[in-house]
Amino acid sequence: MSTPSKVSPATRNVSELIAGALGTAMSDRLVEKAKHHIVDTVAAMVSGADLDVGKRALATAPLFAGQEQATVIGTGQRLPVFSAAMLNAMLAHADETDDSHEKSVFHPGCAVVPAALAMAQLHHRGGRELIAAVAAGYDVGARVLEEMGAMALNHRGRSTHAVGALFGAGAAAGALAGFDADAARRLLSYLGHEVSGLSCWMVDHDHVQKAYVFGAMAAKNAIFATLLTQAGWTGVDDVLRGDRTLFVAFGRGEKGRTLDDPMTLGDEILSSNIKKWCVGSPVQAPLDSLEALRDQLPPPARIRSVTVEIQANEAFIVDGRDMPNISLQHLSALYIVDRGLTFESAHDFSRMADPVVSALRARIKLVPSEELQRSGGRQAIVTIQTDDGRVLKHHTPAVRGTWGNPMPREEVDAKARDLIAPLLGRQRADALLAQLWRLETLDAASLDRLMDTLRPA
Repeated sequence: MSTPSKVSPATRNVSELIAGALGTAMSDRLVEKAKHHIVDTVAAMVSGADLDVGKRALATAPLFAGQEQATVIGTGQRLPVFSAAMLNAMLAHADETDDSHEKSVFHPGCAVVPAALAMAQLHHRGGRELIAAVAAGYDVGARVLEEMGAMALNHRGRSTHAVGALFGAGAAAGALAGFDADAARRLLSYLGHEVSGLSCWMVDHDHVQKAYVFGAMAAKNAIFATLLTQAGWTGVDDVLRGDRTLFVAFGRGEKGRTLDDPMTLGDEILSSNIKKWCVGSPVQAPLDSLEALRDQLPPPARIRSVTVEIQANEAFIVDGRDMPNISLQHLSALYIVDRGLTFESAHDFSRMADPVVSALRARIKLVPSEELQRSGGRQAIVTIQTDDGRVLKHHTPAVRGTWGNPMPREEVDAKARDLIAPLLGRQRADALLAQLWRLETLDAASLDRLMDTLRPA
């Protein structure tokens, strides 16, 4: 079907990116970067299966039994495609382990990758098609949010994480469903009507609803919208432009690209971030600074004060939180006491009552910095004053793992191995990662079998 003349350039650009994704040539650089994010997200899902959020999610699996279409990680059980994607997305954001897209303020991997894996199983797609669909998901989710204006949306009480994840997961699902541009436009219409998510997830103490908002809700709703589109349900031709459409209802930002600007497959995954530290994003830069100072750190008792400056608009997220892997003060104290940080120590609630850690935590001050916020990116300045008058100071201008300071494959692999091995065992973790690092060579049957191995021994 030809494109209606009244369709806007924005809708044409997005629908054509979705329709053309699987047939677009990808550079070696794009394939490699996409594999970094897929490996990182799979590791988050596997490790998430053993966390409280993951256990709660997997306990609901019997509620969603039906057609055995896609694998639920951590169980080997197959559920309807939208249910499997939903539960796997809960696992992917069961912790502060998954990736992010800094400019548009959302976590693409925890929704896009689970949705893409489930749809790849449903439609018998191979690894290279999966990679292309994931790249398209990152592109669409990020660019929709950029036009909306991520921070403006957030200030109105809407969750950027829910919105970007929905459009990203939908784009990946539509690509793997083999949609042409006409079907992709109808899919966009359903996604536009599915937009949801409030930013009050910030006060969720258990991380459960946060995981649903960041990943699971989007993966489920995006695939459901894809299935309705496949079934021939009709929608408006253009949900992005015109009276009562998406950007009228939810607003547009004053800066940044619009969807009228050209879109190239893979641009946004190339500029996405992978966490080195499995903690809240605003704590990444302070930990990088503490690591840089590690060899100079005195014993905790010799430290008079620690001042940590981070960008002002994110300080409240990590200020004095009662979750160990979110609290900036606790994680900073823990790093200094232990001279390092592990996944286990960052998630150990008992360490919050450790007298040495808590005593040092009381001497750590978080300073919201308007200057760091204006200069852009996640930065931190850590200043430590000792009882003998020494001052240790370090500025992290670009967090390790961000697009400006990326981790090579070896570091991504090491992080993934540390997350996967405790559940799968070292030998199975090695075999899984070997497969994932050659994902572009896997056919549909191999990818399907791989999914069924992602459960504890």
